[in-house]
Amino acid sequence: MPTGMATAYDLTVGVIVNMDEAIYMLSPQDTPLLTGVGADGLILLSSSPVDEIQFDWMHDAILTPRSTLGALITGGQDYLTVASGERLRFSTGDVITINVAGNTSETIRITGYGTTTDSLSVTRAYAGTAMTYATSAIIVGLGTALAEGSAPETARTTDRTQVSNLTQIFGPTKVDMSRTEQQVAKYGVGNEFTHQLMARMQENAISREQALVYGVKTQSTTTKIRTTAGIDSFISSNVTTATTLTPTTLSAVQTLAYNRGGFSDVLMGNPVVFSDMNSLADTAIVRQTIDSPMRGRTRVAWVDTEFGSVLMVRNRWLLPTDAIGLNREQVVRRVMQPLVFERLGKTGDSDQGFLVCEEGLEVKGEQHLFKFNSLGYTGSV
Repeated sequence: MPTGMATAYDLTVGVIVNMDEAIYMLSPQDTPLLTGVGADGLILLSSSPVDEIQFDWMHDAILTPRSTLGALITGGQDYLTVASGERLRFSTGDVITINVAGNTSETIRITGYGTTTDSLSVTRAYAGTAMTYATSAIIVGLGTALAEGSAPETARTTDRTQVSNLTQIFGPTKVDMSRTEQQVAKYGVGNEFTHQLMARMQENAISREQALVYGVKTQSTTTKIRTTAGIDSFISSNVTTATTLTPTTLSAVQTLAYNRGGFSDVLMGNPVVFSDMNSLADTAIVRQTIDSPMRGRTRVAWVDTEFGSVLMVRNRWLLPTDAIGLNREQVVRRVMQPLVFERLGKTGDSDQGFLVCEEGLEVKGEQHLFKFNSLGYTGSV
């Protein structure tokens, strides 16, 4: 691959030989996050302008009276541990019940905060019989049990979390070609400079698409280099190691997001991961689309679960082990500079210019995201 200015001696492929004249460019299906349109006719990701290299947004959370046990408790214990960071979801005087396989026979009253992190002092068997509960059992808040005329308990508040990301410069990518090279006749190529320019645009789009998925936020004030975080960087929970993508495994990971207050309406993955979702033998798929009179079967575009309709999006640039769920109303491309091509001044018998754009990604509400990271396809990419 030649670097620098291209001459008639460098780009010899395609010169006066009998060959296929088709030149393949990216379609919206190849870069769904940049240009894709879903089966509902709507774009997958919206975009909005930004005028700073760092942009911030707020994430707000409420003290939902629900958690899980952080450790096993026995029937004789007068304290319990909740999931990390979730103690303030409960207060003195609250009553709770703990669910084990549908068994909620014991009501427990909270008497205060314990002496260790995430622990609560409790009165056991406030109603019902004290039992043993395993780690991760679901704790359900049932409101307060205070004496009539009581003063309110100590106030609890949560601050918003400030989240930020950076814009990334994609380019500048130079195109430089001699006048002679541009005049050499080639099959299927009306203008070699334009052809090379379009190829660089294609490569730029692929880089941006992959950055919007797998990018990592970095910045150096010394080198003035920065990169943007992609969707994957914002996924810290709701991750499943399921090895197949089926309605059953999809519902399971949706449950994780749902129980944290999230909802995802898009599932994006490499086409190979959708093979099980298209299986006619899977009775969990309750609706197939039959195209009469040919009796052909269209690939799945939507999957309906108890958590709503999820749009299936194919993205060739995702790893074949991965599938990512997102809420497209919460993910926005923040664009400082749309993709542009600028001509450079002539300094010799050649034409030259460069491509450049700058953008980042805003992802609100980590609870809406989920990820499959162990899907069983092991073929090449």
